[in-house]
Amino acid sequence: MTKIFRAYYVWPKFPSISMSGNRCSLHCKHCNHTYLEDMQDLTTPEELLASCRRFADEGAVGFLLSGGCDTTGKMLNLQRLLPTIKQIKEETDLIIKLHAGFVDKSLAEDIVAAGVDIASVEVVGSTATIHEIFDFTATVKSYAETLNNLEDAGMPFIVPHVCIGLHYGKLLGEFDALQIIKTQCNPAVLVFIVFRPTKATAMQHCPLPSPTDVGSVISKASQMFPNHDLSLGCIRPRNQLRDAIELSALQSGVNRMEIPSKKTLEEAEKMGFSLKKIPACCALPEELERKIL
Repeated sequence: MTKIFRAYYVWPKFPSISMSGNRCSLHCKHCNHTYLEDMQDLTTPEELLASCRRFADEGAVGFLLSGGCDTTGKMLNLQRLLPTIKQIKEETDLIIKLHAGFVDKSLAEDIVAAGVDIASVEVVGSTATIHEIFDFTATVKSYAETLNNLEDAGMPFIVPHVCIGLHYGKLLGEFDALQIIKTQCNPAVLVFIVFRPTKATAMQHCPLPSPTDVGSVISKASQMFPNHDLSLGCIRPRNQLRDAIELSALQSGVNRMEIPSKKTLEEAEKMGFSLKKIPACCALPEELERKIL
């Protein structure tokens, strides 16, 4: 059987939207609202609907709906925009990927009813990391319950994300996060991102996770989820360690990657992969891939 390595390129056909603008009630040490600045600011139902109609007219295949959280880890403005999301699904063929945040049973049912295609859930396996990095009072149980609530509600595609090295560049809880995922849902894809020190944050001078650490987490995931696609997402270091991190991920079991380097693509071919380039987000399940290619 042919091995396929999928390379994903989100721009311009899979834009990112912040439904809270630059607002977030948390001040996470690794982010501090920085990543919201790279998203389109669409906070009202009217703005969101008009922009998504335009995206569809211009040939987009989908979009990421993200934003900031309240102090309990729930996405700001999500409940208000769910009727608009449903209208977008009724009027367009756009694939909707939602950064879900924490989700109770009622919200999970509302998200499914609105027609969201993909729910992405960051899963953290260390309560110490949650308290120290995010500075709020949730526990690992909160992530387990969110996955379980989405699964029970019939969410079509759940895509957990695990950040490698989130605890000041060191491993803490990543393997526990994999176990939480294993016991709480059947993921469509597993996405791994890698902590990168970011300017204007409390962790801007922290060390990078090593390529070996990246490989160890992904190798474990490959053992635990032998029949699932594993992806290296867009958030990761792009400095001198880029090629080493990508190569370690590839050799450890990743078979999809967002914006891989030329060297990584060449290495994938040497490993016997056929390359497939896709104008979307790397969390896209194969079932939805057929809609856009």
